[in-house]
Amino acid sequence: MPRYQRPRQPIDPYKSQSLPLGRPVAVYYRQSSEGQIGNISTTLQTVDMVEHLQRQGWQRDQIIMIDMDAGISGTKKIMERPGMSYLYSLIQNGEIGLCAAQDVDRFFRDLTQIETNIFIDACKRSNVQVLTPTFVYDFAHPMQGRYHMQMFREQAQRAADYLEFHINGRLLKSRQFMMQGGQWAGSKTLLGYMVDKRTHLPTGERNPDRHRYVRCEPYADVVVKWFELFKQHQGNLKRTWEHIEQHGPFIPEFNQITLPDGFALYTNIRKRSRFTSGLMLSMASLGELLRNAAYIGHWAHQGVLVRRHNHEAIVPLDRFMYAFNRLSPVDFNGDPNPDYQPYRSLTRHDKADRPLEPPTYTGVVLSPDIPDEPLRRMTTNYDAEGPAYYYYLTDGYKRTYMTLASEPVDSAVDRMLLERLEATTLDEEVWQRALESTHQTSHVDVRRIENAIQAAQRAQTGIVENLKVVALPELVRQMEASYATHEQDIARLRREQEELQQDNRHQQVLLEARPVLETVIARWNDVPRISRRELFDAFALRIVVSKMDMIHRRVTVCWRDGSESSEVIKPPRRNFSWSLDELDRLRQMVESSTDQVDLLKAFDGVTWRNLQERYAYHFGAGRWFAGYTGQRKYSKHVRWQDTEEFKQETQIPATAVCA
Repeated sequence: MPRYQRPRQPIDPYKSQSLPLGRPVAVYYRQSSEGQIGNISTTLQTVDMVEHLQRQGWQRDQIIMIDMDAGISGTKKIMERPGMSYLYSLIQNGEIGLCAAQDVDRFFRDLTQIETNIFIDACKRSNVQVLTPTFVYDFAHPMQGRYHMQMFREQAQRAADYLEFHINGRLLKSRQFMMQGGQWAGSKTLLGYMVDKRTHLPTGERNPDRHRYVRCEPYADVVVKWFELFKQHQGNLKRTWEHIEQHGPFIPEFNQITLPDGFALYTNIRKRSRFTSGLMLSMASLGELLRNAAYIGHWAHQGVLVRRHNHEAIVPLDRFMYAFNRLSPVDFNGDPNPDYQPYRSLTRHDKADRPLEPPTYTGVVLSPDIPDEPLRRMTTNYDAEGPAYYYYLTDGYKRTYMTLASEPVDSAVDRMLLERLEATTLDEEVWQRALESTHQTSHVDVRRIENAIQAAQRAQTGIVENLKVVALPELVRQMEASYATHEQDIARLRREQEELQQDNRHQQVLLEARPVLETVIARWNDVPRISRRELFDAFALRIVVSKMDMIHRRVTVCWRDGSESSEVIKPPRRNFSWSLDELDRLRQMVESSTDQVDLLKAFDGVTWRNLQERYAYHFGAGRWFAGYTGQRKYSKHVRWQDTEEFKQETQIPATAVCA
């Protein structure tokens, strides 16, 4: 079915279109470098252009100023410039009727003309005109559109040629010649230096140091102090920067320093301290400063050291080399720095050098305390400050739910394992049950893995047969990917099979251990940790640790015969860990003035005083919540277990965790 449209007004082929005053207009502003921002060209492109459009008939609220491309080169692609990308989207969506700029070179300086043609095509399709103070380009005009396209391309090509042959070919080449000779050529001045721009000395002689760096007080003193602070903080860049941000020394204000005649200083440092508003550098810029060889008189151009002892050094050599060897992985020649000694805040030491033996039951300790997860394995970490090993319960996002010292857990498991061994030596029925449980577990796992391997191999065989008749390349690639996936599954199952063959030693360990079990029990404290772990693996499946209250933890050993043993432990440290959820719950309940009894019940095992101290430390700046109005019946040393409300409640029996 045909779709009818409103007839368009015919265009006079011998006249240009009138300006689209009824549609919004966009003004595009761009400067090539940050140093040009704010000059006379900026005024021409912004203020004067807006006034020019208003004289043509547009209202101020119809004019869209696009000024995101300040300091961005016109040689970049459309999508590499945020302002041009925004303008291009306005054109494509038909949201404007005209875009204006001070000149064509503000839009493009593209040698290849690719981006220029993309822009022209978008303007033509959306019937968007391009306005400069001297000409209006209408690429959609039926008679003059092609001529306007050619003119726009020529203007853009001329701007690109100027950049290529005059700027890069002559001016930039002259600048590089000066830089190769160790002279300043117009870039920002390095902090601590100023530029000597005198052509002649006071004696009338030619100045041999013209366009070279000269020490500038008091900025040079600040730089030297920063190097000293870096050494005082033992090469830690972050701590050095944090010290400077809080205590200084800060950079003196540039508008308060008077330079000698014939000297100049160019800078754009604007960062200020959050604490004192003092002028300073960012941490990245500070790192660049501390390894810049210009501070010992060397001169680099395009990352290459071209002249040594080019100008006056302001930092002692030993001070500079200390910072350089901790921040630069390469030397002055670009080769690997043999003296590179970066600061390592978390240096991993050899485990053999630790004063403590690792936990006995790493890998078999699990917990059900993460919501919506039946059991999750607890990781083991070493704390060098203790020193101590800890079991950590974390989720996939590294959120910690429980932290527990490994020693009380291992001791509790050792006691339960010893009781199990004593019962095994006395009861023949328990002994036979232990042997049968190891054999049954291994047999089931072996059959499961063998069946999975056979299924994967059958699937691979089917894929090979299908490849013989399939000719479509896409289907072939999918089948090859599926075959590779099955291959990875088979390799994984083979590894599990090897581990299971090692686990079959459980029954052998029991058979070998029975004749000497009485000796093992009698000298249990002398049994090595590795031997205790082997005995545990022969008798038990896993260890489950769960919270009883804020302090006490229940440690349950799940034996292979289906039974379980439990023991309640209390961490030895008074300042036990709190999870983020518990702290947030404490804050909400305190600030909503929940009664004392309900607070004690919510944080079972914790005294009222400890709750007050915990809130004061995390949320009250050292003080208890002043607006608390909840009912208080008990003293500060009372726990939930000590209250009358606890004694009146019915005790609920613990449920099995090994099922």
